[in-house]
Amino acid sequence: MENKSEFKMIETSKISPCPYQCRYLYKRESMEQLINSIKENGILQPLTATEKDGEYELIAGHRRLFAAKMLKMEKVPVIVMEKTREEIAVLCTVENIHREELNFFEQAMAIKLLIDQLGLTQVQAGQRLSLTQSAVANKLKLLHFSKEIMYLIIKNNLTERHARAISRLEPEKQKKAIEHIIKNNLNVAATDKYIDNLIKPKKIKRKPIIKIKDVRLFTNTITKAIGIMKNAGFSPVFNQNTTEEGIEYNIIIPFEKENAPHKEHQTS
Repeated sequence: MENKSEFKMIETSKISPCPYQCRYLYKRESMEQLINSIKENGILQPLTATEKDGEYELIAGHRRLFAAKMLKMEKVPVIVMEKTREEIAVLCTVENIHREELNFFEQAMAIKLLIDQLGLTQVQAGQRLSLTQSAVANKLKLLHFSKEIMYLIIKNNLTERHARAISRLEPEKQKKAIEHIIKNNLNVAATDKYIDNLIKPKKIKRKPIIKIKDVRLFTNTITKAIGIMKNAGFSPVFNQNTTEEGIEYNIIIPFEKENAPHKEHQTS
């Protein structure tokens, strides 16, 4: 199909949003600025839409259409294009992922919507959006967060790279990690290191395995100790007995040397 485009002034009531649009709420401050700009200068950049049976479906320009309706404008400038359903989906998604006011969670939602609607693989979606498969996978992984965690990340102005690091944690550990990152104002590198420490497996202390030669070392040490006591003039009583469990030693060490004189007890 040959793609054609035509400029028209179209009634706002005949224009519907693109079904692949993932944002329906807009920041109040930025919308007020846009409304004031359109009120003062008009719509400088036409909307883009496709036509079907006299009705128009937006491809790009949702904020401008919203602002126009707020200003009760009856008609807006539109470039009408002939596009297939797949082309519309891709164009709308491309606009979404490159819009500055769209956060990275909303961008990920736009990609997922494209994949679901058109039944694409991550590789196919990446080809249509000029993204690598790994880039698509990293975006989609962000959607595994709970709504609470997404809110905390966006509220505290953490970056997409912060979010990717946090996503490596188990869900029950994510909130506490975010609080630590915010409290200590960690950058991405410090966050990665912090997450690495959290998921690093703890070293399990293993009991030493005693070998036969180690047992002989111990018995030789005891025998040498007995010899040292005898050389010092003591006469220890030393008995050794081997059982099924091991070697038993019974050692009695006298308080005095063998030839030491006995002290006489004095009586009063």
